[in-house]
Amino acid sequence: MRVIFYTNNTKTMEASAFDDKYDLKGSGCSTSDKFAIVLHGWIQSCSDEWATSLIERLSYYRGGCVICIDYSVVASLSYMRLYTNFDTLTGAIASIILTLIRQGFDPKRGYMFGFSFGGQLASAVGRSLWPHHIIESIDTCDMAGPGFDPIAVDHSKAGRHVQCFHSSRDKGTFVYSCHRNIMLGSCGLKQPSVASQLHLGSHGLCVDIYINTFDYPFYALNATPSECWSLQKAAKIPEGYTVGYEENYDSQITGQIFVPTSLHYPYNLSKKELLRLLAKK
Repeated sequence: MRVIFYTNNTKTMEASAFDDKYDLKGSGCSTSDKFAIVLHGWIQSCSDEWATSLIERLSYYRGGCVICIDYSVVASLSYMRLYTNFDTLTGAIASIILTLIRQGFDPKRGYMFGFSFGGQLASAVGRSLWPHHIIESIDTCDMAGPGFDPIAVDHSKAGRHVQCFHSSRDKGTFVYSCHRNIMLGSCGLKQPSVASQLHLGSHGLCVDIYINTFDYPFYALNATPSECWSLQKAAKIPEGYTVGYEENYDSQITGQIFVPTSLHYPYNLSKKELLRLLAKK
């Protein structure tokens, strides 16, 4: 497992996850900075296109220190093999964050992102640190379901603000216990753009959509669509509300949020397109 540091979208240092004495001088990171942790999924690494794109967007919009934790040696094996290492990976990642905190990083200035299997890791790591160290914000993209569902887990205990994006019915979880559960496309179960992006599927499109929220508005609906079922209350959102990475998190907005997506890149709907969609219903 490798811990890769970035500042200003430039890789500055790579260290072993088992080295509990990182020399942060070589990383260019300051303990007074914000810090972000990125966790990838199965058959992925920190070199994947979505990971490097997210690191670039976080560096530009958030600044500070961005850290990608690469466990591709294990993630390149079968899913079941990766799954059996879940607790070991959770402990190792939690130890990395504790090392950063001991060196002076403030969890109140922390953010963690996880895609698929990495989303489950982000939640488990955050919950293992609670309540002594509470990560300020955690975002996940289509947190993995296989092997984890239907075990009821309170993902809202992973951090102070936890928002989870859902995009597929076959690979994503059906446990909607984050502070916000953002249901992309058709009820969070399928993306219209999957027809043109078969290689990504509805599951893989989640990270592309999340990254695009930095630069494009993804407008939310003010009510639960009639075709969607909901076990969680719908969030009360203001007119024109958009979803995505949120620097100043509004803790008053909680519950399920439904966000239609489009057929083509960047997968968002304009206000006019959203109104046309609503008129058809």
